[in-house]
Amino acid sequence: MPAPDFEPMPSGSDPAASAVGPTIVPPATVSRYVPLVVWVIVALTLIIIPAKIIGYGYLPADDALRHAAKAVSGKPWNEILVMRPDFGIDPHPGWHAILGLAHRLNDLSTERLVVCGICGLMIFFQMAPLPWFRRPEAWVAASLFSGVFLPMFMRRLALGRPFVFTMAAGLFLLLLWSRETEKKYRWLSIAASVLLVALASWIHGSFYQLVLPGVALALAGRWRTAFIYGLCWVAGSFLGAAFTGHPIEFLLQCLHHLRGVFGDFLVARQLVMEIMPGDGDYPALVGIGLLLLWRSRSKNWSANQLRDPLLIIALMGWLLGLKMLRFWWDWGIPAMLVWIGLQLEQEFKERFSPESLKRIVLTGILAVGLFWSVTGDRDSRWTYNLTNEYLEQSNPELTGWLPGPGGIMYSADMRVFNDTFFKNPTAPWRYVLGFEPALMLPEDLAVYRKVQWNFGDVRAYEPWVHKMHPEDRLVLRASWLHSPGAPAIPELEWKYAVTDIWIGRLPRAAK
Repeated sequence: MPAPDFEPMPSGSDPAASAVGPTIVPPATVSRYVPLVVWVIVALTLIIIPAKIIGYGYLPADDALRHAAKAVSGKPWNEILVMRPDFGIDPHPGWHAILGLAHRLNDLSTERLVVCGICGLMIFFQMAPLPWFRRPEAWVAASLFSGVFLPMFMRRLALGRPFVFTMAAGLFLLLLWSRETEKKYRWLSIAASVLLVALASWIHGSFYQLVLPGVALALAGRWRTAFIYGLCWVAGSFLGAAFTGHPIEFLLQCLHHLRGVFGDFLVARQLVMEIMPGDGDYPALVGIGLLLLWRSRSKNWSANQLRDPLLIIALMGWLLGLKMLRFWWDWGIPAMLVWIGLQLEQEFKERFSPESLKRIVLTGILAVGLFWSVTGDRDSRWTYNLTNEYLEQSNPELTGWLPGPGGIMYSADMRVFNDTFFKNPTAPWRYVLGFEPALMLPEDLAVYRKVQWNFGDVRAYEPWVHKMHPEDRLVLRASWLHSPGAPAIPELEWKYAVTDIWIGRLPRAAK
């Protein structure tokens, strides 16, 4: 039970004095609650941030929309996309199962599912490292560094996609094994690791990413620990794949999918942004360098701290990020932030006692800074979607202009798929391009790559136009065209449907 706010009157004291009021608690008694107050401030800040972002009306522009729509549709991908037959297993079965359960239990719409995903994943990621902090304000300070110098990372956390779960799981596993010392609890670490890897494999599908903590442990010279973690990774990967009912096929399909992502493009601009080469994010390197110089002055500093697996994976992520941004965003930055937080924690311990009231002041300042840096709507990052218009079956002005039953929506724009599927999850048509070009039929992928290569030239769409049926539609983005007005494809009749979108169909006389 918490200590009372006021001390009881000592026996034998003057009863008349009680009329003046209770004895005020000495400052020493109040200071006992400083750690609790700090934890409350930190927890509330991490919870309020995603709530504020959602309060703007924010919705991401990519995969979170199609994940929610997939859960509501209840259909397999081959009834949603025109796709290759060798990708028969849902690549994100766990995430769609979780969203589908939420939809069935609470009748949540696609928009509510996206909101729940954003808030849940952001909070899960921000809470994952906290068990290793005695001074949680240090984690807030590290997150503030990201909010100011790496704002793209915070935007990425708010995408509401299952990769955030893998990021958080990887961070937790790295901390668990790099700081695990008591062998009598190792069995608990093993069980937790197998379970986390299994969940990440089932939810996100990218089981191969979770080998990286083991690589970092090995590079840090902790070979035995790396070997034990590797066994956990193998067991967890197979367990997660077993949840699909097709363990071997699921794991092989994930690797096949990975190979397809990088196997059919000519230039980097044909890739989505997260798998393009990075530019090195020099502010992050400067920040690490300055912190190392600062920490080297401390009496508790030693060069052995450079072998910290967190720092190793941060540098690995930065180096690999020069080839593919996702290594830096999903692994390098999270590890770097936790490493920064733990370094700052050492400084805080040297300067403030656990019950110092200065901790509350410092935590409050850092919390306000983090809140403002992340939730500030700079460059309309949280409100850009408010002016979006969608192609919706319920719009009477689009009657006859959306694909008919059994039809195909032809488009070389993934955003068209995400937005339209999000608003029409049970629509009776399919999409030629979905969330990944590697899933397309070879002949359709050839058209898509030609459109990317000859950007804005409508002649690239001719193979699709020639095989269209009356129930099919071709959707083009007006801002992609070389000239204003309707696209110069005379075989089709056109309607400017919503902002920046043209829809083409075969002339009605052709029926």
